[in-house]
Amino acid sequence: MDAAVIVTVYNKEKFLRDTLESILTQKTSRPFCIILSDDGSTDSSRQICADYATRYPTIYDITDGEHRGVSGNFLHCLKYAISLNVKYISQIDSDDILADSAFLDRQISFLESNTDAQAATSGFFLISEADDLSSARRQFEEHTKGKTDSASYKPILENCPDKSYGTISRGTQYLLSENNPLVAGGVTYRTDYLSSYLEEFASAEDSTQDLPLWLYLSLFGRFFSCSVQSLAYRNLSESVSRSQDLDSQLKFQASTLATRLRFINYLRAVGHLNQECIKCLDKLEDKVKLLYEKKMLRHYAKLQPKEYPAQLKKSLKKRPSLLFSKDLWRSLGVYLKNR
Repeated sequence: MDAAVIVTVYNKEKFLRDTLESILTQKTSRPFCIILSDDGSTDSSRQICADYATRYPTIYDITDGEHRGVSGNFLHCLKYAISLNVKYISQIDSDDILADSAFLDRQISFLESNTDAQAATSGFFLISEADDLSSARRQFEEHTKGKTDSASYKPILENCPDKSYGTISRGTQYLLSENNPLVAGGVTYRTDYLSSYLEEFASAEDSTQDLPLWLYLSLFGRFFSCSVQSLAYRNLSESVSRSQDLDSQLKFQASTLATRLRFINYLRAVGHLNQECIKCLDKLEDKVKLLYEKKMLRHYAKLQPKEYPAQLKKSLKKRPSLLFSKDLWRSLGVYLKNR
C-alpha cells in the first residue's frame, strides 16, 4: 500500500458520499486505502461510513464509539495509517471534494521526486453547500482548462531543517508568528516523521488537527503548494472561520495561541539550542502573542464594536508595538465602519 487518505467525520451526512466518491475515483495505479472514523455523529454519517466500508475492501472504518474531538479523532486515524506502513498520508475534510481525479497521483509523484518536501498541498477553489461532486468537477474543468499539463509546485515556507534543532527555520518562524497560509484539506504528507510527531508533540487537546503537525514537520523539511486547484473547499456557515459568535472566535484564537506557545516550550525542552536560537525563541514568543492580540482586535472590531475601544486599550497596554502594526489600523477601520 503506497498511501492512505484520512477522512475524519462528524455530522456530514449531506456531503460525505461525494467526498468518498471523489477519493474512490482517483485515477492512479498506486494502491491506496481510505481511513474513516466517525466521532459520535448524531446524523446518518456513522451508517454511511459503515456502508462504504462494507462495499469497498480498501476502506477501513475504524470508528469505535469513543468521542475524541477534532484533534483526537485525527490522531486516531493517523496512528492507524502509520500502522499500515504506507509511505504517504493525505488528509481530506469530510465536506470537501477532490475535484481533480489526478490529485493523489500528482501529489505522490511530486513527493517521490522531491525528498526534501515534507508535505504537498493543493490549490483550492470555493464551492457552496449546494454543490455536489459533478458540479465541483465541472468547475474544476473550467478553472484549470489547459493548465493541468503544466502543473507546478512552489515552496510555501522556506525551510532550513536541522535535526539537532541547532537552527530555527524560516518556515517554523512563519508558522509561529504569521497567519496560517495552509489549508487543512488536500494535504499529502511524507510519513517519515509522523511517528515521532505522535510520540513527542501531538495532543488531542489542540483545537486544530493541522497547525501542531505543520509546526512539527517544519523542523524537518519544506512545504510545497501545487498550482492546480484540485480541492473543492466548502467553507460552511458553521465553520469557525465564518462564525459570528465572538466567544467561539476568541476561544479558537486562544487555543491556537496555546499550541504555538507549547511548541516554543517544546523546542526549549529539546535542548541543543545555541544562544542565538534561544534569543530567537524569546523573540518568537513575543511575536506569537502579538499575533494573538491582532486577531483579538479584528474579531472585536467586526463582531462586538462596542467593546473594541476597551479591548484596544488593553491590547496596547500589553503590546505597545501594536501601535506600529498595519493590522491595528485595519481593525480600527473595521470598527469605524461597524460601530
